[in-house]
Amino acid sequence: MKNFTKLMIAIMALLVVGTSCSKYPGFKKDKQGFYYKFYTVNKEEAQPQLGDIVEMTFGLHTKDSVLFENAPLNEMIVESLYPGDIFAAIQKMHLGDSATFIMNGDTFFYYFWRQEFPFDNKDLYFDMKLNHILPKEEYEEMQAERAKQYEAMVEGYKVSEDSLINDYIVKNKIKVKPTDDGLYFMKNVSGSGNVITNGSRVSVHYTGKLIDGSVFDSSIEQGTPFELTVGEGQVIPGWEKALLLMRGGDKATVLIPSKLAYGSRGADYVIPPYSPLIFEMEIISVE
Repeated sequence: MKNFTKLMIAIMALLVVGTSCSKYPGFKKDKQGFYYKFYTVNKEEAQPQLGDIVEMTFGLHTKDSVLFENAPLNEMIVESLYPGDIFAAIQKMHLGDSATFIMNGDTFFYYFWRQEFPFDNKDLYFDMKLNHILPKEEYEEMQAERAKQYEAMVEGYKVSEDSLINDYIVKNKIKVKPTDDGLYFMKNVSGSGNVITNGSRVSVHYTGKLIDGSVFDSSIEQGTPFELTVGEGQVIPGWEKALLLMRGGDKATVLIPSKLAYGSRGADYVIPPYSPLIFEMEIISVE
């Protein structure tokens, strides 16, 4: 009788396993709800932990459509956005493992991209290979070192700004005195149009340069003058101050210290921190 009971329990267990995996032959179901199949397993290797950075190769597809294939992925492992999401799946892997995970596309797209899943078949397949794990502690050390290097670089820009401005003034034989806040305004052509005041609607052609002469922006190259309303904070403070010294038809060269431009932040990976800027400006119209 005992042997018969054990046999029935074993059969029931097999039926449960078979039922849980019959939807996707060859796949197993994780207790968190996703399905998985491993092709390479390295149980002796490390598994990703929260805060680690993983470097992976991944593909993403439905049963009928490929979204990504053999794409690189560098991602920090964070708390799951919902039970059984891709972060939970990745933590099931070991370094060097390759696997496919199946998840509900509706749920994934909603939590990760706030979009509706665009396919009728709701199964979303993730083909993953875990190539490298950067532990959280090592990553934090790297970030701290990078922060120190960046701070040193910024301090270097800050210290050199005054000498860069002085060198430019000497080299270009500039005789005008700066305003109280350090703006150098050199009028090249005097126009006869309306005087610019706060609230004026102005059309301007300009070329912006770093102090070494390299151009970072130009309305002339774009083919369209820049339009703004003066005094509404649409441009850097140095521009506002320069415009209030101009009228329609004026052309001027303006040297703007960083405190009236982008300061310690710089801008768009093009303008370094503490960069004085040169602008060639032409007032096309004033309303």
